[in-house]
Amino acid sequence: MPNHVCIETERLILKTITMEDAALVASSWKLDEPQISTQEAEEQIRWMMANHAQNQPGKIVHLCLAIVFKDTGECIGWCGLDQRDLAKPHPVLFYLLKASFWGQGLATEAARAVLGYAFGELALNQVDSAAAFENLASKRVMEKLGMHYLGLDAEGGHAFTLTKDAFRQLQNNRDRR
Repeated sequence: MPNHVCIETERLILKTITMEDAALVASSWKLDEPQISTQEAEEQIRWMMANHAQNQPGKIVHLCLAIVFKDTGECIGWCGLDQRDLAKPHPVLFYLLKASFWGQGLATEAARAVLGYAFGELALNQVDSAAAFENLASKRVMEKLGMHYLGLDAEGGHAFTLTKDAFRQLQNNRDRR
């Protein structure tokens, strides 16, 4: 598995973080909350790097990518996959954006790029996701991604899934337009 991931979309760059990015992590780790210390940022980077080192084709532990807005170079959020909870049968897609970037289609753009990476380079066969019951915007992102709605999960949130074959079919349909 590559230690460094960099995915470029129309408006975004999604990338793994290195120790050189400590200032970026310090200023954006908690998104709209106050900055964390450089020491805390370095601890988070070490944690991410240790998790990333365990990833292998067909099996993900954790992949956390910074979402960088191309126009400004600002880190506006985080997107990735997580399967540290062994009770979960498939990796779980996650995305978080600073509030000032909500409603612009950026979460959908970032998540679609991560799904492409998941089903391509990572050779995953299925990815799940969920949103809190009241988080209708996140539910809508998953619908726009073409994820299949499973109903409410054990915590009362909206549960979704997507297979590699379904994702490829969705991509083929988008390419034909």
